[in-house]
Formats: sequence, structure tokens, C-alpha cells
Amino acid sequence: MPDLKVQIDQNRLISGQYGPVTFGPWGVEASDRHSFLTLDDNSRDITQTGQDYQFRQGLWHLDYQTAFDPDDQSLCIRARFTARVASPLQDAVIRLVFDKSSIDHGIIAGKCIRHTNSDKYRLHPVPNVTLQAGSHRITVTLDHADGAGRFSPFMYLRDRDDHWIIHARLLPHAPIDDIWLRWANRFFTLSCPNALARTIWHLPGGKALFWRLREKWGRHAPEIQAVPLNIIPAGHSLALEVTCRFH
Repeated sequence: MPDLKVQIDQNRLISGQYGPVTFGPWGVEASDRHSFLTLDDNSRDITQTGQDYQFRQGLWHLDYQTAFDPDDQSLCIRARFTARVASPLQDAVIRLVFDKSSIDHGIIAGKCIRHTNSDKYRLHPVPNVTLQAGSHRITVTLDHADGAGRFSPFMYLRDRDDHWIIHARLLPHAPIDDIWLRWANRFFTLSCPNALARTIWHLPGGKALFWRLREKWGRHAPEIQAVPLNIIPAGHSLALEVTCRFH
């Protein structure tokens, strides 16, 4: 069995290698209607003060930990988002990235997925995702999820460009506080008026059609989709914990 080699900086996995498999960087994501938080340089409309992150519509405290167990050949990642004030959110995520070159296929919800650069978010309410790399296997398990009574746990497997991307993800469940129906492209984002977005969402088939439409259809889909948001009261938290094991 190959040795698992990792580089961890400021409690975040930057890069790693297991035999021919390379991976990283890993981190978290979270977003409301306007702001997007990530641990790299791609955050939008975010102001950071220590571990507090000011969103356009809220204020969040992030606790993030990465633990490496060389004996178990595993990495454990924990993230807790605590609302400093009542704050809406569309998702909270732990994100793992793997180079595709040495990985034969992925498995989620019993389905074998080949990398075709489809950029589809294969989203399922399941506790694990597997990547097969020759005789070696990488298993990512969702060990703990706390949605503060407003969010439900999912995992997804995504084939994008030269990478496999795995998310452990908390998404809003009913009752929904807000619906953001929008059309986005590289030039602009158009948002449907709130009352109309709610009406479309509650029409027969509206949710089934528009709920994360772009994510479900992949790279060549129009950037049109409905995104629910729920408000987390001040002092309440969203939490995720995953373990990645290398066999």
C-alpha cells in the first residue's frame, strides 16, 4: 500500500499524493444571494476579520479543521458555520478535489461515473462517494451533518475539466424562506422578482424543473435555476464532518 503524503497549511489541506493519485486543495464553500465564501482567492463580496466572514446578507463564524491520521491512511475534515446574526444561506459545503489522470471512475448512489467533463453535479442524499484508481480506492464518507433543522445533507460527484470534485453539502429544506430564480452568465445575473419566483416554485412541476437546473444538466445547460435559501438564527450553526480514506 502506498504511503499517504499530504501538505497541510493553516489547518487546510493544500496538496496530497497517494501512489499515482494527486489531490488538493480542499476547503469549504458557502453562499447567499450575493456573496460567495471559499478558502482560496475566489471569494466574492466577502470581508474577513479573523474567523468571521461578513456576507452581503449575513455574518458567519467559521471553524475549520483538518486532521491527518497516517496509521489509518485517512484525513478528517470538520467545518462549522455559526451565524453571528440571523443570516440566509443557499448552501454550506466541504469541498474535495482530485486530479482525474490516475482515477478510472467514480461511484455515487450505486452508479459508476466516467469522467467526460460533463460538469454535472450528481447530487444524492447518500453518506459516501468512491473513486477507483487501479487497485486503489478512495472513499469519502459523511460522518456527521447538522443542518440546524433547516438544511439537509447531500453529497455530489462532479467531473469538471481535469478534476473530480466531491462535495459534502447542506441544502435548504422546506419550509423555504426565500427562492432565488436567476439567469447568470459571465456578463450579468438577472433575478426574477421574489413574488414571481415563489409562484413559479409552487406551480405543479416548478420545483422539479428549476431546482438547481444548471447543476443537474451540466456544462451545456442554460445558466437558469432556482436556488432556495433558509435563514439561520443568530447563535445557531451548520456543521459537516467528512473522512477521506485511502485503501
